[in-house]
Amino acid sequence: MAQGGKVRRDGKITSVPLAYRVRRIDFGDGEKLAMTIPWGDVSTAWHTTGIANIEVFIPGSAGMIRGARFANWIRPLLGLSFVQRLLKARIGQTVVGPDQEKRAHQGTYVWGEARNTRGECKTARLHTANVYSLTISAALAVVDYLLQMRPTGGAYTPALLLGADLVTQLPGSGAMNID
Repeated sequence: MAQGGKVRRDGKITSVPLAYRVRRIDFGDGEKLAMTIPWGDVSTAWHTTGIANIEVFIPGSAGMIRGARFANWIRPLLGLSFVQRLLKARIGQTVVGPDQEKRAHQGTYVWGEARNTRGECKTARLHTANVYSLTISAALAVVDYLLQMRPTGGAYTPALLLGADLVTQLPGSGAMNID
């Protein structure tokens, strides 16, 4: 949070305020309020797609968005080492990921929107297993692939290595719907 938000503009990762953009998005289970976050896809999606302008959104309550925007005012304090220790200790004591049973019944809705230079827009939606389970399945698929194949050296995103449809082939994932 101390470093603020990140988006990709014209191919370069750019710093922006936390909750820099807010909009209503239907991720696949009804329209929700959503805000931009500095997720890794701001980096990796460009390497996979070459898309020069990327913003990542997650659903969030109005209170969560207000909190993120308030944090912009105190960002310099959030970077202090003692504040970092306090925040990390608090998170360690209060934040617990879902157990296996909850993960089995909690899917993840993924949404993407792409606009070309003519202003034409396409929207994609996908329902997957819970993001924790999805991460495990994806990592194992990559390891399995690397044990069987010998790709040319270099850096790859999972989609570059195994194909754009990798996520649709993972357990708990459905087809990608494009409108």
